[in-house]
Amino acid sequence: MVQCLQMIQFLRSTKYQQQIEPSDALSSGSWVRCERPDESEVASLAEIGLDIDIVQDALDPHEVPRVEQDDGWTYFITRLPDTDDDFNDFTTPILFAIHHKYVATVSRDNLSRLWQPFMDTVHISTGDQTQLFAHMIDAITTQYQRRVATINRQMRAAISDVQNLGSKDIAVLTDYERKLNDYLDALVPTTAALQKILSGKVIPLQETDRDLVEDVTIDIEQVSARCKSLLRTITNVRDSYRAVMDTRLNETIRLLTVITVSLTIPTMIAGLFGMNVPIPFANSPLAFWEILGVSAIIAALIGFYFLRKR
Repeated sequence: MVQCLQMIQFLRSTKYQQQIEPSDALSSGSWVRCERPDESEVASLAEIGLDIDIVQDALDPHEVPRVEQDDGWTYFITRLPDTDDDFNDFTTPILFAIHHKYVATVSRDNLSRLWQPFMDTVHISTGDQTQLFAHMIDAITTQYQRRVATINRQMRAAISDVQNLGSKDIAVLTDYERKLNDYLDALVPTTAALQKILSGKVIPLQETDRDLVEDVTIDIEQVSARCKSLLRTITNVRDSYRAVMDTRLNETIRLLTVITVSLTIPTMIAGLFGMNVPIPFANSPLAFWEILGVSAIIAALIGFYFLRKR
């Protein structure tokens, strides 16, 4: 019998006592929870019957969601949103290993913030492996829904006035875009894996189990659609920002061009009267002011003309 190690926890509930609670030892109908395992703990998982290669895959920070079967176990790998993973910014992988005796979850991150509320609110027998798995995926989907809803609120606050968007706002939107793309990279293959489970070829499903998995699949598809919608919004806002910036740049260049042209004639006049040769009005006491006034009038007329003609 495998003993409970530091980062491997055995949890259990029954149809009569549906509060999920820690157990001292592994028994049929247990939920094996393993987080941040070291080599010895991975070996302990192998003693239970898990495939070490698949467990190592689940600990790879870049692993993509998928489902496969091996030696009586069904392995379902997906990704969680917004974790404390030191390697990933937005998602981290998690493995669900389903056996006719146990359900095991393996992750490279501490998932207390996910599983503690799950254990407090979900009352189900851990011996019903398929329903337990469906409720766990539903808990993950809820995490995605909350994160996407938060991004939606923050985006609406940031883009309420496109005219006053700044470079910092665009940087924030770019960060949201990276996060949403990372979510999609996890949600789309997860949906495909759940569709494979719904076919009944991977796990035999009762009617209630099928309904649960279908509901979770629909929820994930809705989250994916919302992510795509927000990504389109970000693209449109960025295009609008670029158009506003281009307009402002054109206006600035136009103004500078008008100023340059307006000062060309006065500059030419000043250059002519600045030559060290005899010139008209050289002895007039009002020559400076007369030349200055004529230059100012010419500059104003040229500037007015070009500004009026845009």
